[in-house]
Amino acid sequence: ARSSVPGSISAAMRYESGNIIASASHSGSGDWEFIGMSALYDKSAPYFYFSITGDVQLTAPTFIYGKSPAIPGASLMSSSGARMSGTLTMGVTTVYPPPDATPYYWVIPKNSGNIFLIDTQGNPSRTIIRLNHRTADRFARGTLATLMFEEGGTRVKHNAYIKLKNNADFVSGPNTSITLMAGGSASWVEVSRNE
Repeated sequence: ARSSVPGSISAAMRYESGNIIASASHSGSGDWEFIGMSALYDKSAPYFYFSITGDVQLTAPTFIYGKSPAIPGASLMSSSGARMSGTLTMGVTTVYPPPDATPYYWVIPKNSGNIFLIDTQGNPSRTIIRLNHRTADRFARGTLATLMFEEGGTRVKHNAYIKLKNNADFVSGPNTSITLMAGGSASWVEVSRNE
């Protein structure tokens, strides 16, 4: 795990006595650290998990049973896959229209979540042709972004930078949404829409 937040992740399990025990947590050094533990587990009610309380990058989490040493994963969890349980809360951010000089070039803030409430400031007759066109604003490849619209009339235009299903523009209605996947450059591809 890599994190700049002290105590952001630790490994935990139900010990053979039935108590939950935990490993040492991440130091917050900003470097990759191996988070793991070895102990006898409760065979009647086994329970193993990683406790994550801050921003953390993970490699493939692995649990090893027996005396084999654990080997840290080689790639981030987002590219090697994982199964998670429990509530996953997505960040929600309000997005405002771009300046009048660039009315079609919208910027959704990076590192602020995956759900974006589009505030058209009383003028829903707007068009989105580009999202995060500047290199510094681009999202990592595979990032999902859902644009939520309270008002009808905003058009997300199918073009070389925003590829929409069946080459069809999305026009918002009241309380509608469209989910796009970042291509890792200035491009986006539609995943789904709720019209």
